[in-house]
Amino acid sequence: MLDFSWAELLVIVAVAVLVIGPEEIPQVMRSLGRIVRRLQYVKFAFSQQFEDFMREHDLDELRQGAPADEQDPDKTS
Repeated sequence: MLDFSWAELLVIVAVAVLVIGPEEIPQVMRSLGRIVRRLQYVKFAFSQQFEDFMREHDLDELRQGAPADEQDPDKTS
């Protein structure tokens, strides 16, 4: 997804130091860390809500797939 080489990362860091300034880099990194942490929490909370919904409505069968005898309606037993 985000496949950067070392050279590309070095260019990004150099541009960041020039644009942002070396004094503000720690503050920007902390802010980015907080944003990433919030996004991870949102992802976790969303997946927990989905799991709770599935459990609450007994939809585990849908998530795991229907049993073999229910998958083919043309199949007669």
